[in-house]
Amino acid sequence: MVKCALLAVFLATAGISFAEAPVGTEAFSVPAGTLLHCRTNQTLTTKLNKQGDAFTINIAEPVSVNGHVAIPVGSSIFGRIMLMERPGRIAGVGQMLLTVQQITLPDGRTFPLAATLVTAYGVENVKVGNEGLVKGPNSHVPDFEEIGAGTVGGTLLGLIFAHPFVGATVGATATTVDRMRRRGKELTIPIGTQLNYQLMRELAITHNASRATAANQVHGVSD
Repeated sequence: MVKCALLAVFLATAGISFAEAPVGTEAFSVPAGTLLHCRTNQTLTTKLNKQGDAFTINIAEPVSVNGHVAIPVGSSIFGRIMLMERPGRIAGVGQMLLTVQQITLPDGRTFPLAATLVTAYGVENVKVGNEGLVKGPNSHVPDFEEIGAGTVGGTLLGLIFAHPFVGATVGATATTVDRMRRRGKELTIPIGTQLNYQLMRELAITHNASRATAANQVHGVSD
């Protein structure tokens, strides 16, 4: 009788445990430091966008844990432009801080995301600085080239009238004033640009086990 009672208690307890376990789902823990290789699906620019604008990027390479795909291609990441600065008229470059907030798997499940942009490929003269701040091209070299060309042009014109120094001064001044009216080169991140984000802390996600099994194509944690 005692053995039967103990068995009944054990089965009841196991039944409760099984009922509470999720059915048809698989849990993954993607470690901090993992790289998420993404591509932009829209163009972002300091000329048209503003601080607070939302953006989305797509996972371009699957991420797997222990031989199982945890983050498949087709997952999307949502974020916002938390800082936006246009280039100055004489100094300064365009800057954007692209902060990500959540990731959505193809089956619709969403999870909070903490990651920092570390590299960007596919766009010229763009650098990623501290804390993921994207900096655009520097306009100093073109400025000096324009001013130099204006000075030479003014000098040649001055030679015609026997006043090369006056011509050079006028040419340089006119070119400088004209350049001050215009901003430097805008920072533009075209559609299709590769952005690589690094997880700042562990990402715990779950999704349908059947999908995970079908997508099991990558071994180890992709980075």
